[in-house]
Amino acid sequence: MLLRILLIVLAVSVTTAHATSLISIDNSKILVCPANEESNLETIFTRPDCQLKNLHDINPQQQALWLKASLNIKQKSLTQQFPLALYIFGKTSSEAFFNGVYLGKNGTPAVVARNEFIGNMDARFYLPPELIKQGENEVIFYLSAHHGFLQLGVPIHFIGLGEYTETISFFQRNIWISLTLFGALLLGALYFLVLSLRSKQKANYGLFSLMAFFAFSQLFAEISRGLFNYTYPVHDLRLIFIVLLSAGFGLCLLTYTLNKFTEKHHQLWLLLTVIAMAFAIILMPGFDGKTAVAILIPSLFSTLLIANKYRQQRSRERLGYLLVFIIFTLTIMLTFNIFHDMLFYYIITGMMTCLFVKQANELISEQAKRKIEEEQVSKLQFKLAQNQQEKTPKKLKVTSAGKTELLPTDTITYCKAAGDYVEIHLNNQQQSLYSGSLKSIESLLPSTFMKVHRSYIVNLDYILSIRTAKASGTASTASNGFLVLKDGEEVPVSRRILPMVRGVIDNI
Repeated sequence: MLLRILLIVLAVSVTTAHATSLISIDNSKILVCPANEESNLETIFTRPDCQLKNLHDINPQQQALWLKASLNIKQKSLTQQFPLALYIFGKTSSEAFFNGVYLGKNGTPAVVARNEFIGNMDARFYLPPELIKQGENEVIFYLSAHHGFLQLGVPIHFIGLGEYTETISFFQRNIWISLTLFGALLLGALYFLVLSLRSKQKANYGLFSLMAFFAFSQLFAEISRGLFNYTYPVHDLRLIFIVLLSAGFGLCLLTYTLNKFTEKHHQLWLLLTVIAMAFAIILMPGFDGKTAVAILIPSLFSTLLIANKYRQQRSRERLGYLLVFIIFTLTIMLTFNIFHDMLFYYIITGMMTCLFVKQANELISEQAKRKIEEEQVSKLQFKLAQNQQEKTPKKLKVTSAGKTELLPTDTITYCKAAGDYVEIHLNNQQQSLYSGSLKSIESLLPSTFMKVHRSYIVNLDYILSIRTAKASGTASTASNGFLVLKDGEEVPVSRRILPMVRGVIDNI
């Protein structure tokens, strides 16, 4: 999907002039007349119910309208060496006339819904050069929009003249930056998803993944008008999805805050937030405002919650989170009218980065603390085993060649696998044979013994030092290190567990 989007944008950017200037009709003096079944181009604009309106006051939703406007074209535009088109961007099906000549239709407008064929949100009509004249030109449109899911406050966005090109090219401002952010957020969602599956902190990383998912989905919906020329009911769905995705991001942000700073009443906080969001979204007149409040309210609730926790117990960690949320919330308030634009995605990307960095730092700190605790526990366990070994040494029952003996484990320096037997080396330079595998004898030895190689188990009490190269001339063994015992013997250490052996020895 992403590759397809990139190819579409690349093709359009190469074959069209994205920066082409548009010449608008006179938006303040548009004659608008309600249409009926008997309406025709010759008589419609002589009716008494026609009114002069501004472009943004024209509303073809659930009705059909005729409109007439003036388009002033200067000599400079006539001398351009490229074809021109008449454009209409808005929620409507349309038929276009220029200086009394029919240009074509986008869908089929009609007085009743059953007769209307749905048109695209953005349409163009080729203008033959011979129709264009210097000065005032007459533009007439027949419009209707009986379909869709919303009643938009400003359904018609633009009518005017421009270079003949793809309509989507006029909505591709900052498209490459948008796609870069889209890719970054998509990768972030996948990265956090993997972390949530592999990490112990599944909930937090799962929320990060959801937040990134909502963000890149919303960004895709935002830039889709510059990628696809969709029908006008899809525009309603696009606006609905943008608001819902913004609300989803906000609720994830609040859930993260609740998980981080509170242990109870999560459902109550979320319920209150959803109710407040619903009222604000319903009462807010424009969809830009609806998108902003959908994330402002959860952010505000999160800020108040963290501020209350900081008041109860001041700490540098809580102060850091409080400052991040205050900056985020104030930014939404100060940029309310443009927050839904690219600024939104810059800010939430920065917000997620801050939260992730703080989460990562806390995880590193927690892992370091856990490592210290594990080392302390390891030392304590070893010391207890060592004390137990000194007070009442455990005895190992060894049976070989019909002979059974009990060997005190504190006299064993190391054990070495030898086929179906295990050589037991003692501190008096003597040896004994154990009939069985190294694995079976390992289970019988106390925790003062450690397996350091696939063929060796060592008594940690007898370790003198560790070497990275073998000093004596005994038979070579595949190893990166060797343990030097108090009696001068050297025992190889497996490459794989050499770092762990070093750590254990350091903690003894």
